[in-house]
Amino acid sequence: MNRTDPSLERAAEYIFSCQTEDGDIRGMLANQYATYYTGALLSLLIKAGYEADPRIEKGFQWLLSIRQNDGGWLASPLMSLNLSKDQKIAIFHTTDTIKDHDLTKPSSHNWTGMVIRAFAAHPTYRKSAVAQRAAILLKTQFFQKDKNYSSYKAADYWVKFQYPFWWNNLVAALDSISSIGFSKEDDDIKKALNWLIDNQQENGLWKLSYSERKNIIYNQKTKEAQLWVSLAICRILKQFYC
Repeated sequence: MNRTDPSLERAAEYIFSCQTEDGDIRGMLANQYATYYTGALLSLLIKAGYEADPRIEKGFQWLLSIRQNDGGWLASPLMSLNLSKDQKIAIFHTTDTIKDHDLTKPSSHNWTGMVIRAFAAHPTYRKSAVAQRAAILLKTQFFQKDKNYSSYKAADYWVKFQYPFWWNNLVAALDSISSIGFSKEDDDIKKALNWLIDNQQENGLWKLSYSERKNIIYNQKTKEAQLWVSLAICRILKQFYC
């Protein structure tokens, strides 16, 4: 399905109605910037057939303007400022958008992994130096804890899977990186692919979570999600090995 379907077109136009003059898609973090949600939503709009839409280009230009100097992204400029938890909560109850942003602060692989989906989905931007640099940053962080963000810090978030893709994890990251053009011979990619191969179950599927802290109860809903995750992994393996 793509934008020729009336239902999908209406959904896309609603998302675009939430785009600001700055180019970001607003409303998930009150009236504050949200790079990760913007990147993830742009990727879906591109897949729906809007890759040549000027509103998509506007979104990319915003993402490029707000990128950290190391080539990745933070969830929001708020995270680059030395604010207390109470100060951040107070900001979410204001109507003013905080635009102060320290680009010198290190990025987070969690939110870089969500933003990069937009670049990976786009036929031109996936070939860009920006996409290459972000992919390198992302793959070198496989299986490591997020040292630069207060949430989703634990390393085992890499091996907690969802479908459709939402939070960053190994499968979602490999899906993006495979479109950007990295080879299975790359040491980081090889390590990740070998992990997937080694952790396939006897029935051919993969678990939704390999975290010792998260015990998944398998019911009709989670079993269906497991099938979709396993299909996504098969697609990734095909992309790198065929």
